[in-house]
Formats: sequence, structure tokens, C-alpha cells
Amino acid sequence: MPDRYADAVRGRRAELRAQRLLLAGGHRAEIRTSLALTRLTLTAEVSTALAELGREIRVHVDRAGRAGRRRLPVLLVGALDCVEANIGHRLIALALPPLRRIAAERSVPADDLPLRITPSGGRIGVSAGVPRPDPPAGAARALLLAGASGGAGAWRLGVLSAVGLPVLGLPALGGPAVLPLAAGLGLAALAATVWARRVALDRARLGRWAAEALAVARAGLEAELGRRLLDLEQRAGAALDAAVARRRAEVDAELRALAPGVDARAAR
Repeated sequence: MPDRYADAVRGRRAELRAQRLLLAGGHRAEIRTSLALTRLTLTAEVSTALAELGREIRVHVDRAGRAGRRRLPVLLVGALDCVEANIGHRLIALALPPLRRIAAERSVPADDLPLRITPSGGRIGVSAGVPRPDPPAGAARALLLAGASGGAGAWRLGVLSAVGLPVLGLPALGGPAVLPLAAGLGLAALAATVWARRVALDRARLGRWAAEALAVARAGLEAELGRRLLDLEQRAGAALDAAVARRRAEVDAELRALAPGVDARAAR
């Protein structure tokens, strides 16, 4: 007759030896590899999210009016907060399941691991590190740049307009009555040039600031993600060390109890 008890003991010993191999200390390397892959994935997602945000900002800067350009800093900070929240959720979704799997493979309850992303549970707060934009260019600077680049042309436009007044049935440069009209045309052209230059300067200023803000936000997000993942690796690794040691002691004790000859010695 087959000895079913002996077969069960041998099967149990085989299971315990297999568990003993998993409890040999390789969990640290698995945790490190898992969190490294999580970091690579999150870094790529941060780059994608900020690149999309950068394209939206460029479109906004090119098309928005004065009021829309004034709102850009507030809009950018709000968008960065949304990116941060999404990355925080992705961090939890990507980092925690592999740690639970590593613990479960070693028969360690996931409740024994400190699986919080940060001890404080706070937000990254990456938008707080974004620099403030420079103040917009004043009218004097715009006038100076307009004069350097196109102001003389504006005055020439006024003079040429005065020369062309006979086409409209008005006297040419023959009397002082024409000069105020010519001066007005020149001033109007100069004002239009100054306004266009000021708008261009404002768009360029916001474009430079947005690029700098996104670069600062990206560096802050990546640095904070690295810090949190390192903190999680250290805490989860230390907790799993203790849990694995306890589980290994239990497995060793059961293996000793099921060692061949134990039942015979107990019978004697």
C-alpha cells in the first residue's frame, strides 16, 4: 500500500524548499529593478505631458490677446498642478502592484510593507518652484525698438503720404496746411509700429518664460519622483527584509520538523 503520509511529507518538504529559495535575499534586487522600470516609465510620461503642454502654450501665446496673455502664468501653474496630480496617480498605479507581487511570492502579507509613496502624503508642489515672468516691456522700450527698426520708415510713410495728397485733390507740399496731416499720418504709422513691436515683445517674453518654466517643472518632477522612489525602495526593502527573515525562520523550523527520521526518533 502506498504510504500517503510519507508522500505528503515529501511534497510539503519540496514546497518548503522552493519557498526557501525565494527567501534567499533576492527581493532587494527585484524591488530595485521594478522601481527603476517605474521611474523610466514615469520620466517618459512627464516628458510627453510637458511637451504637449508646451505646444498648447505656444499656440496660446501666438493667438491670445492682451487679457489672455496676462492670464498665462495662472493658466500654466494650474496646468502644472494637473500634470503633477496625474503623475502622482501614475506613481501609485505603477510602483505599488509590483511590490505587492514580490511580497506575495514570499508569502509575506502586503500589510507588512509600508506601501505609501511618501511618509507625509503631501503633493510634489512643482509649480511652487516655477519662476515669475519678467514684467512686460514698457512703451518707452517698444518705442526705442520701433525707432531702431521701423520708426524712420513710419515717418517716411507720413512724408510720402503728404506727397501723394494731390491724387486726392489736395495740395502737395505747397502750404503749411498739409504739414499737420503729414505729421498725423507719420505719428499714426509710428504708433501702429510701436504697438506691433510691443505685442511681439510680449509674446517673445512669455514664450521664453514658458520654456524656462517647463524646464524647471520637468527637473523638479523628475528629481522628486527619484526621491520618492528611492524612499519607497529603502522603506519597502527594510520592511521586506524583516518579513522575509521571519518567514525564513518559519520555513526552516517546519523543514526541521519534517526532516527524515524525526517521526522515528519521536516514536522511540
